[in-house]
Amino acid sequence: MMWLQKEDQIENEKLCVFLIEKALSRLPDGKEEILGIFDFRGFGTENSDFEFLRFLFDVFYYYYPKRSGQVRFCSADSVQKEYFTEMTVPTNFRD
Repeated sequence: MMWLQKEDQIENEKLCVFLIEKALSRLPDGKEEILGIFDFRGFGTENSDFEFLRFLFDVFYYYYPKRSGQVRFCSADSVQKEYFTEMTVPTNFRD
C-alpha cells in the first residue's frame, strides 16, 4: 500500500483551503453559501486518510466557525434531489 508523503498531505491541505477560499470569494453580494460535496461512498478503514478528514473538520471548526454548523452528512440520493435537477445531476450520482 502506498502512503502519501507528509509534503503531499500539506499540498492537499493547501489545495483544499484554496478551493474553499476561491469559492467563497466568487459568491455574489448577499450570498453566503457554497456547496461542497465530498463523496465518501466506498470509504472504509482500508482506504481512509483520517489525518485529512481531521484537517477538513478543523478547517471548518477553527477557520469558518459560523459555517461549521452548516456542515452535514447526507446520501448521494438526497444531494441529487436537493441540489440538482435531472439535467444538472452529475453522471456518477445517477442510479
